[in-house]
Amino acid sequence: MIRVSSFNRASENNRRKKGFSLIEIMVVIVIMGVLATVGVPKLFNVIEKTKEKTDLMKLYYLRDALNKALIENETALTNTVTAKKMNDEQFQKLIDKMYEGFKYERGATLFVIEVHNGLSVNVQNSHNSANNTYNVSEILGTSGTWCDALREAGFEGVADIVADRIKGTYKKETDTYTSFSWKDSNNNNAEWQRTAPKKPMFTSLALNKGKKNENTRYTMSARWTDVNHPGISLEIYILPNGKKWNQAFFTDNGTCFSTYGDKGCNGR
Repeated sequence: MIRVSSFNRASENNRRKKGFSLIEIMVVIVIMGVLATVGVPKLFNVIEKTKEKTDLMKLYYLRDALNKALIENETALTNTVTAKKMNDEQFQKLIDKMYEGFKYERGATLFVIEVHNGLSVNVQNSHNSANNTYNVSEILGTSGTWCDALREAGFEGVADIVADRIKGTYKKETDTYTSFSWKDSNNNNAEWQRTAPKKPMFTSLALNKGKKNENTRYTMSARWTDVNHPGISLEIYILPNGKKWNQAFFTDNGTCFSTYGDKGCNGR
């Protein structure tokens, strides 16, 4: 009896020393693969959505800065360089244009952003395919509350690009932005200058890469919170070309780049 018991224990120990079978290992590998397939993309989506929310907060900062300027003094929105070149009548027309733009269905264009896969973002104060009817970059552009807000929100390069284009002192290289030649293969290799902030404006892929099958040019725009009661508060949003105020840039992660909230993407 003792010998049999010892033999059974020895056999059991030998089986334990053999480890996992090939089938068991394959099952574990399959399970790990499934978890990686499901989990890793979700992790990246969470990270990307966090970046998008960070970018969205910049729009809220700009909105608050503009509203503060409106409350304090409407002339705080206008740049002193432009104002000094005008008489009172010309200056008032500029102010009227700004307020009219804030009521327009596409809002007033603050500046234009152009995205190309593999290339830096191109910033312009205006573009003929954007909303130039009420482009107010000339009003907001070279100094004052608006430029200060841009810089504090991390858009230093944008502030300087817009200001230099308006003043006619555009440079190829500064501390905050750079420019480079770019050939348009869709337009007989026409050569253009791309102007990009040295510090990335946005952290999310959606705004740095654009979206497939969509226009890669969009505008930073402003509009009254309620056009039926203008003068109370402004909203800021990023608008793809040709879209209306409630069709703001909308990402695959569900982030709407509009301080109107969900209302800003109702037209998608």
